Parts: sequence; C-alpha cells; structure tokens
Amino acid sequence: MAKRISISDLFSGFGIPQQTYVAQENGLYEKQLKQGLKELGTLCLITGSSKTGKTTLYHKVLDSVDRTPLVIRCDSTIDSNEFWKRPLEAINFRVLKEVHTGNTSETQSSGKIGGKIGWEWLAGLIGEVSLGLKKEKTETEVREAIISKPSPNHLIPLLKKTNAILVIEDFHYLETKTQKEVFQQWKAFIDEGVSVVVIGTTHHGVDLAYANPDLVGRIQQIDLMRWSKKDLNEIGNKGFNELGVETPKTVIDLISGESAGLPIITQQACGQLFVDKNIYDLKFGEQVHFKKNDAFNALHHVAINRYKQFESWYTRLTTGPRKAARKYNTYELLLSAFTLDPLKFELKRHEIDERITKMPIGNSKKPPAASINSTLAALGKFQKNNGFELIEWSKRDQAIFVIEPAFLFYLRWREARTVVPNIIEIIENLIKELKK
Repeated sequence: MAKRISISDLFSGFGIPQQTYVAQENGLYEKQLKQGLKELGTLCLITGSSKTGKTTLYHKVLDSVDRTPLVIRCDSTIDSNEFWKRPLEAINFRVLKEVHTGNTSETQSSGKIGGKIGWEWLAGLIGEVSLGLKKEKTETEVREAIISKPSPNHLIPLLKKTNAILVIEDFHYLETKTQKEVFQQWKAFIDEGVSVVVIGTTHHGVDLAYANPDLVGRIQQIDLMRWSKKDLNEIGNKGFNELGVETPKTVIDLISGESAGLPIITQQACGQLFVDKNIYDLKFGEQVHFKKNDAFNALHHVAINRYKQFESWYTRLTTGPRKAARKYNTYELLLSAFTLDPLKFELKRHEIDERITKMPIGNSKKPPAASINSTLAALGKFQKNNGFELIEWSKRDQAIFVIEPAFLFYLRWREARTVVPNIIEIIENLIKELKK
C-alpha cells in the first residue's frame, strides 16, 4: 500500500522545510555563511526582514557542517551580564562534540585539558583558580561557579574546543548601552579565532560595526533580500512534484506573486489549497485539481487565519496619535505606499513622496513634507506605546523599513477577492474605514 504524504509536513509554515526547502538565489547565502564560518574570527551577520528565512538559513548551514547552535535571544531587558549568562545556562554537553585543532596545549596553559566533556572539563579549560575552585566539586557545583561569573572568556574555550557556535538573535533589541558594552568585547573572539553568527534586521546591520570600529573588515554580512518570484515558484513546484499533483502555472504564479516576497506565506498558501478541499494527506499521484479561484481563496484564508493579529495592530496604527487633531491621513498613506507595486521592504525618503504623489487621491488630501516628517519622527514612540513594531523610520538612513513584511500581505488579502488586489481599491477602503 502506497504511503500517504502529510500536507502539513510537506508545505510547512513552521520549522525548517525538508522536501520543499529552496536555497535562495541559487545557494548564494549558504555559500556566504559557510565562507564566514571557515574564516576563523569572523562575525557572520545575517540580516533581513522578519520571515525572510534567516533562522532556516543558519540551521541548514550549521547542520551541513556539523555545528551545534548555542542561541542567545536578545530583548531590551538584557544587560551585558545577563547576555553572557544566558548561553552558559543553555549549554547541553550531551549534544556537543569535542574537536581538536592544532596544538591543544596552547589553548589554556593554566587549565587542565582532557577528560570527559562536561562542566569539570570546561572548568579545566577556563582555569580552576580563576573560578575559585580550590577543592573537589560536583558537576552541579562547577556549573554554578561558572554561571555565577558570566564572561565571554568562559564561552571562548567552549567554542574553540567543541562544535558549538554562538548564535545571537535580534541583537538590535538590546539597549544602546548594552550593545556597546557587549560588542566591545567581540575583539576577544576575533583574537581567539572564534566565529559567531549574529541575526538582525537589515537596517540595524551597521549597528554592530558602530558599536566597535575594530570589527570593521571582520564582519561577513549576509543580507537576505525579498525572495524572487522564481525562488518562491520553486517551493510550490517541489511540493507538487513530491505529491505527483499537476498544478496549473497560473495557480503557482499567483501564490508566489502575492506572498510579499516571503517563503513562509508561499508554504502556507500552497498547503491551504489542500486544506480548503478537506485534504490533509495524499497518496503520490492521487488526482487533485486546482483553479485560479482556489488560489484566491487560499491567500485570503491564510491572511485571516494565520495573520489575524495584524487586524488590531492595523486599527491602532491607522488611528494614529491625536487622530482628531490631524488634518491629513499621513499614517495610513505611509502604510499604503508599501502596498504599491512593486512591493518593497524599504523606501527612501524621496520614494515616499513619489509614491504618495502617485496615489489616486485629491491633491488636498496629500500631506505636505512637514506632515510626513513629523509623522515619521513620531512613528517609533507611537508603536512602542501600542506594543507592536510594523514599520520603522531610520533618520540616519533617511528611509522607512517594513519590520513585518507579512503585514503587507495582510493588507492586500484581509478581504476575500476574485482578482488580484488593486491599489486604488485598497486606498479607498482605508479612507472609508477612517470615516466610520
């Protein structure tokens, strides 16, 4: 009996896809990351907007070179002490392998090298005297002694002697003071030939270099851009071929073209095609027929089922601060500017003006430069007060960025449709809502 294939396993909106994994831009980013890992002492900076595949990329590459990630997830509450404490707390020696490179006796002349890999082993590398270990201690006591004095110097021996690699996610969420304190310590990693993977958003990528000028030239930046329609099409083609299901090119093209350049939405929409027909698993070659209208329905259902949380954010954002006192609908027009074709994750200041000029609204409703500038300046504070971050203005870069590109998808597909969204219709609906 032929094995049935699970649709949710094939088109996965969560975790790392297997059969439908696509190496973006013909594997360019995988090659760049592998290069950075091989050049010892490199900070591999993976940047890109939310859901562009940063986590999937580093997991795929690290797995291919037999490296185990030791992850720090940053937020604004972490100080430099907590920053180094978290990865030490997360160490699991059962999944690590000891590696031998060069003359191991040069690693730590004052430490005891050898023995079973574990906390006592690590204490020997760090130096028991520096940890205050003057007599025999249990593994638990040694662990507590190491964690009680968190330091990058406690991690470096581990990263040099095992297949562990430090991965820092969302470093831009750290407070500026903490960033400077932490990143000034990266030179120790460089001097010891220890590579590190750092994940962040594109426009915050230079923050790392600003925090420590010594890092300039030692950062390998892998900037994940908006996915091409060709690569998104390949996700659908791989999955349907795995099932032996012939799907019209128009269906796959529609889904990839409306996924806001995000692989996760393509995965979810392809899976939704089957869910809408109450199909959750399938035998290879079993006949299923899809039409363009099925793709329209799938995109809408993904928007309202997977990204419904954007509705409340959208309402608060379009209302804006001091709505009653505002003459222009500047907030909502900024959001609409991103929905214009071609979809972009970043707009320079002059592009904002150009896109608003092209909008199908009367000149009297188009905000002047002063209104746009004041709105951009207040954007960050307003979003922070409301507990979300969808778009961000960078005064330094003179550009506005979409932090959550999936929000663009939601704007276009929150309403059921039988044709591709029209920008005029989207803007008209925005204005109507504001008049309610």
